[in-house]
Amino acid sequence: MSFGSWRRIGVVAAVTAALALTGCSAGAVGDGGMTSGISVALSNGFVNGWRLTLIDKFEKAAEKLKKDGVVSKYTTVNAPGENSATEQASQIRSLVLQKPDMLVVIPASSTALVPAVEEACDAGITVLVLDADMKAPCAHVVRNDYAKWGEVSLVPALKAIGGKGDIIINRGVIGSQPEEEFNKRQHEILKDYPDVTVAAEVNGYCDGSTAQKEIVSVLGSLPQIAAVPGCIGGMGVVQAFESAGRPDPVVVFDTDGKSLSFWKERGIDNGSFAALTDPGQGVAALYVGLDLLAGKKVPSTVVLPLLEIGQDDLDYWVGTLSADEYAAYPWDQKSVDAAIAAVADGKDAEAPALR
Repeated sequence: MSFGSWRRIGVVAAVTAALALTGCSAGAVGDGGMTSGISVALSNGFVNGWRLTLIDKFEKAAEKLKKDGVVSKYTTVNAPGENSATEQASQIRSLVLQKPDMLVVIPASSTALVPAVEEACDAGITVLVLDADMKAPCAHVVRNDYAKWGEVSLVPALKAIGGKGDIIINRGVIGSQPEEEFNKRQHEILKDYPDVTVAAEVNGYCDGSTAQKEIVSVLGSLPQIAAVPGCIGGMGVVQAFESAGRPDPVVVFDTDGKSLSFWKERGIDNGSFAALTDPGQGVAALYVGLDLLAGKKVPSTVVLPLLEIGQDDLDYWVGTLSADEYAAYPWDQKSVDAAIAAVADGKDAEAPALR
C-alpha cells in the first residue's frame, strides 16, 4: 500500500551518495536530451483507493503536460487480478512493445518484477519505480520513507496519551517491505516509553473495515486502551470501540475525504491525527522522469515527505477532498527539482506549499 500538523518533513535516501545520470532511455543521453514530445506509460500492480488517487493525479498532470507540448501521449494500465506480479510483468512487456520514452511502475512485487523492468531498460526506456525499493540498478526509485512513516504514525499518539497507558498496535500488510520497516521502527521507539504497554497487535492491513473486525475480536479481553497507533484504519477502530461501549482511543485516520469528514463530524479532539504515504508521488515521478530524459543528474532513489494531517488542518482537507479522494501534495516541476537538489545534497526534501 506506501502526522501532528502539516510539517515539512522529508527524508534523505540512503543512497544519495550514488548519483545516477540519465537512466536507460536512449533519448535522455547528454545535455541535449528530450524535452518535448515525450510518450509516457504507467503500469499499476493492483487497485485501491490510494492508488486510484495516485493515478488520477498522474493523469491530470500528464494531460497538462500534453497541452504544453511536453508529453505527446500517455497511457495508464492496471494489472488484472489480485495483486498478481505475473500479470503485471506481462503488462509491462506489452507496454514495452509500444516503445514509450518513460515507464512508471507501481509494482505488485519489488522482486518478481525485476526481470520485466530490466527488459524495459534494455529497450531504451527510462524506468521509474514508485512506492517500493527495487534491485534493478537501471531504474530510478521514487518513494516515501517507511521507517519514518512508522514513526509519525506512533509518536503523536504517544504524546497525546502523555507517554503512558495501554495501546493496540494496528499493523499493515505483514510481509511487505514497507510494513517491516514501519513496524520495526515503532518497536524501536516504544523502547523509550517504559510506561506504555502494548496490550495487543492486530493485522489491520491498512484497511478500516479489516481493522474494525480485528479490534472487535480482541477488545473484550483487554484493559482500557488509550491509543491504537499504526497503519491508518482510524474510522474502523473508532467504530469498533463505540460498538463495545468504550471511549474513543487516539487513532490514526486515513487521509481520504470520508475518513477525515468522519473525524470532524464525530468531534474527536483527543489528539487523533491522520498519516499516510503521499499519492502525489506519482506526479513527482513524472517530473523526475522528465529531468532524466532532459539529461539532468538525479539520485537513483528520491525519497519524498510523508503526509501528516492534524486537528488544525482538518477543516482545510475536509473542504478540499471528495469522499474517495486521498490528500496529496501538489508536486510540480519546480518543487520536484527542489526536492531532487535537497536529496542530492544530503538534506531533507520539502513538500510543496499547499495554499
